Amino acid sequence: MDKFGIPVAISFALFFTLSLASPIQIHAGFELLGTVEGKIFVSPIVGPGSDNLTYQDAISKCASAGYRIATLESQAQNDVVEANARRWSWIDGIDLQIPDVFFSINTGKNLTYTNWTVWGQRPVIGKDDYNCVRISCNQMDCGWWDVNCTDRYSVICELPVGI
Repeated sequence: MDKFGIPVAISFALFFTLSLASPIQIHAGFELLGTVEGKIFVSPIVGPGSDNLTYQDAISKCASAGYRIATLESQAQNDVVEANARRWSWIDGIDLQIPDVFFSINTGKNLTYTNWTVWGQRPVIGKDDYNCVRISCNQMDCGWWDVNCTDRYSVICELPVGI
């Protein structure tokens, strides 16, 4: 082969390998919201009970399909979820250990990225009943709210890929 033949052959082999590889399957009952930075984000398809989950129910709902509750770690990840989520939804973030210090149940570490809503409730200094994080949008503002963990919403789940 000449000097261009080998790279072309490798390119074709890579193309066919990637195109024939099985794509990641979205679990029945979930819909794809988007992918970014090595994560696939999904949420339950709208239907009975899909938006009636406590925070603990939300964690279980994700786990039952092989996902975990979504940990949004950057503006790009937040943007994908905000652009595609159609209802109020739980995301990873809880402050049960230390008031007003939200941590990830997926990593056990404090959240390093947050996007608290401008108009909504923000963490208050001191202990309150608002210990879990919800993401939502209205006509004026998209962002995170700290809410009671027994409130009932949908959930955003994630599946890390290629990491």
